Amino acid sequence: MWKNKFHISPPFGLLNDPNGLIFWNNEYHIFYQWNPNACEHASKHWAHLKSKNLVDWESLPIALSPNDWFDKNGCYSGSAIEKDNKLYLFYTGNVKNNNVRESYQCLAISTNGIDFEKKGPVIHDKDIPKEYTKHFRDPKVFIKDGVYKMVLGAQRVDLTGTIVVFSSHNLIDWSFEQEIINGNFGFMCECPDFIEDKKNKALILSPQGIKADGDLFNNRYQSGYIIRDLYDIEKNDFIELDRGFEFYAPQTFKDENNKNVLIGWIGMPEELEHPSIEKENWVHSLTIPRVLEIKKNKIFQKPHNNLKKLRKEKIVMENIYLENTIDLSKYNILGDAYELIISLGDFSKDIEIDLRKNGNERTTFSFDSIKKKASLNRNFSGYGYKGIRKCYLKDLKKIHIFVDKCSVEIFLNDGEEVFTGNIYPNKDSLGIEIRSKMLFTIPKIEFYKF
Repeated sequence: MWKNKFHISPPFGLLNDPNGLIFWNNEYHIFYQWNPNACEHASKHWAHLKSKNLVDWESLPIALSPNDWFDKNGCYSGSAIEKDNKLYLFYTGNVKNNNVRESYQCLAISTNGIDFEKKGPVIHDKDIPKEYTKHFRDPKVFIKDGVYKMVLGAQRVDLTGTIVVFSSHNLIDWSFEQEIINGNFGFMCECPDFIEDKKNKALILSPQGIKADGDLFNNRYQSGYIIRDLYDIEKNDFIELDRGFEFYAPQTFKDENNKNVLIGWIGMPEELEHPSIEKENWVHSLTIPRVLEIKKNKIFQKPHNNLKKLRKEKIVMENIYLENTIDLSKYNILGDAYELIISLGDFSKDIEIDLRKNGNERTTFSFDSIKKKASLNRNFSGYGYKGIRKCYLKDLKKIHIFVDKCSVEIFLNDGEEVFTGNIYPNKDSLGIEIRSKMLFTIPKIEFYKF
């Protein structure tokens, strides 16, 4: 009932972080953290998919399994890079001996993109500088100024989170450089990343332990970014990437057009009360691919253009006069897997949109033009977690929504803000309704059934 139609989900078991995202030999590769044995955070493998277009995915054999001394308790998150037409995977080998943690940064290499030969640790547990605990993980490898860089999430011995950098000239021999953040980032930072967009740059990270601040930082853990170069250590203004409920551990890669693309995990560590576990023996999905652009000191996220290949049935309505309520299901605009684009013009209006509606069951997006607040409410979404998330938005001109069997992603103003979350409605909750206390004309509504 809830297995997603176009979001990547596991066949069974638990999915979490996206790993090793890369466009290599004219194909996209996605790996993800997968426990095929149970819907719990244990025994992490690297599941593997490939695609020519980011839409049609082929399942491949498991790339990495926790069966060596250096990764026996889990092949944790990491990244991919190409060298000499070979695919290099870097990952954290998690080891626990007598309940004492050890962390190894490991390498596996493939010549065909399917079979990976483990080369073992390139950074050993004993190589971790004494200033840090063994919470030292999630290598993201990239080239900067002609040198290979590896950013890692780390925890200082005073139990505060940070990001560190190693460097290499051959992807085998790595040297510790330095820490690259010094602000308050909770007790641990995970899944660091770094992107460059023309002249703009951003450091991406997932800190754990940041305290809530009004509408900000209300999830268990956060994922966001700092607009800065890699070594601009004094710049620490952290901005959330997503304003919704479940969005964590994102990773970026370059697509075939050299654009920065992001995919995240629609999930949250330590939250496992999802109805798909008991009823269907699986949990969690990945977001759709999002193209990133840095402008106005902010990362904008737009759905990747290739997703248009998903579009099937198309319905377009223009100049719709909104007087209190429009039930779009009367126009055959309804479903459980679709894309909905609402263009509002140049003047912000109060608006509420019910998704997956049936009677009192609904997931509601709303915008208050006076308070300048956008919000997503899943208190009446059906099963699963509840709550409301809000963010400041100066005005609202465009709403771009992707709804799947158990997930929703809402892009505002071409990616100025994004809301993501899991929802678990009943299968008959298919309706879409638009409401407003204002009287106005909606210039255009586009609906695409998937």
